[in-house]
Amino acid sequence: MTGFKSGASSSPYSGDDGTTDDEDDTSADVDSPTPNQTTERVNDRDQRRVDNEEESSESESTSGGLPWIYRRSSITDGRSKTVQLHLQESTRERQTEALSDIESELGESVKKADLREAALLVGMDHIDEVADVLREWGYDFE
Repeated sequence: MTGFKSGASSSPYSGDDGTTDDEDDTSADVDSPTPNQTTERVNDRDQRRVDNEEESSESESTSGGLPWIYRRSSITDGRSKTVQLHLQESTRERQTEALSDIESELGESVKKADLREAALLVGMDHIDEVADVLREWGYDFE
């Protein structure tokens, strides 16, 4: 469906910050969820967020309270899996703009991998908006 060969990978030198444009495309055609399934997904997502916050708090307390970006020795520390993310040109342009905007807001340099993961986490907290974009792309088309 994606037009890529199975097992294709990108060069480890393609990212300017030591990362690659990665995504694991394991999507499958799935029927629309029922209201109960949607509620279960929201509850599961909320539970995962609580679990992640607890895990993050435990890990900070055992490492002297330093934030993750200062505890890690490389961009891949704490990231157990690399996934391919093939982006549309318009998305790459928005990523560049967003990176500049977030660096201005934070007053420091931000790695693309960190921006992408943070944006992904925020997106998963706003699943209805994600569904709207997917509909614009043609999902749920009747």
